[in-house]
Amino acid sequence: MDLILYAIPFFFLLMLLEFAYGIMRGRNTYRINDTINSLSMGSLSRLQALVILGFSGSIYEWVVAHYQLQQLPDDEPWVWISCFVLYDFAYYWKHRFGHEVALFWGSHVAHHQSEDFNLGTALRQTSIDFYGFLFYLPFFALGYPAEILFTVVSLNLIYQFWVHTEHVPKLGPIEWIMVTPSNHRVHHGRNRIYVDKNYGGVFIIWDRLFGSFQDELDTEPVYFGLRKPLNSWNPLWANVHVYWRLILDTLHTPGLLNKLRLPFMPPGWRANGGSTQCKQKALQVDLSRKFDPVVSGFARAYTFTQFVITVACSLYILINAATLSYPVLTCAVLFLTYSLFVQGRWMEGREDGLYFEVLRLLLLLAGLQLITTASTAYLIAGAYTVCSLALLFWSRQFSKPEMQHS
Repeated sequence: MDLILYAIPFFFLLMLLEFAYGIMRGRNTYRINDTINSLSMGSLSRLQALVILGFSGSIYEWVVAHYQLQQLPDDEPWVWISCFVLYDFAYYWKHRFGHEVALFWGSHVAHHQSEDFNLGTALRQTSIDFYGFLFYLPFFALGYPAEILFTVVSLNLIYQFWVHTEHVPKLGPIEWIMVTPSNHRVHHGRNRIYVDKNYGGVFIIWDRLFGSFQDELDTEPVYFGLRKPLNSWNPLWANVHVYWRLILDTLHTPGLLNKLRLPFMPPGWRANGGSTQCKQKALQVDLSRKFDPVVSGFARAYTFTQFVITVACSLYILINAATLSYPVLTCAVLFLTYSLFVQGRWMEGREDGLYFEVLRLLLLLAGLQLITTASTAYLIAGAYTVCSLALLFWSRQFSKPEMQHS
């Protein structure tokens, strides 16, 4: 059972509580642009799963049909416990490969782009996890029922949610066995001493056993994010930027063997000391500085409002996906993806944000006219579009450059 969808309301509630606690303590860890971007990435991750064909499901069926051992009982505690522990062990290696192999880092990097660390960061997930299913296959071969495995996967992810916070200090002896906020802060750090450490999902013991553990040091405050910052609120670019640069680097790498090796080597590896096409690589980065474009108050309020509406629509689609035809579902996902992209442009203060937004509103009306005859839905969408256009016209602030480019 996939428990993530049921947990989403509690995730949002806990985020609100963390935000309120931070305000009350004078240590707020949220910024509206970073939080919207993280939640955009999480929404996009869930939405794309609705329309991607079930390649991994076909592999599961083939493994079960040809290689599965006798099915284990689903009512025995030892089956659940062993599956939970073994999956966390598998997750450790999946996570480690996601950092130490360039091809897999391109998929996982999205989770590490936030320069803030809060419960919203936990929801910042990739939309292109193309290799994770490989770590499920041994469980099917060993006879673990699918419902147990996917429930365990959900529980593992739900556990990881609470460790994304700056407000919980070290927890004494628990730090030796379990993943805690302290040792997970290390994992998200871009300080050189913290990079590529603490891969565990639930149990930190794997890191201690396999030499990847690093304690959070009082003398080394954690700076969060990437050593080569993304500097963008575009959720689509956030998912593909590493692969684009990897393609460019592969094209410029000398020798066929080196070209083939490059995606499977650690990120940053170059044959014979060759150069990279990543322009950020050559920059001297102040790790304490955060990407924070200057935008108007209207842009922040308008983007936040549109984002809340987009998230509400995304949740509706996720809950009702089974009742929608595949073409309608695909159109809805594409429209919501485009909406998240446009909101990213607004948060960057881009001058073209207005034109993308007007196009988005017109696409909504045109799309509804094509896929539904329900007058109520069209009336609501029409009122929403008119109100949005009226706000854009009223503000007149969109015509001014709002971002201070460095």
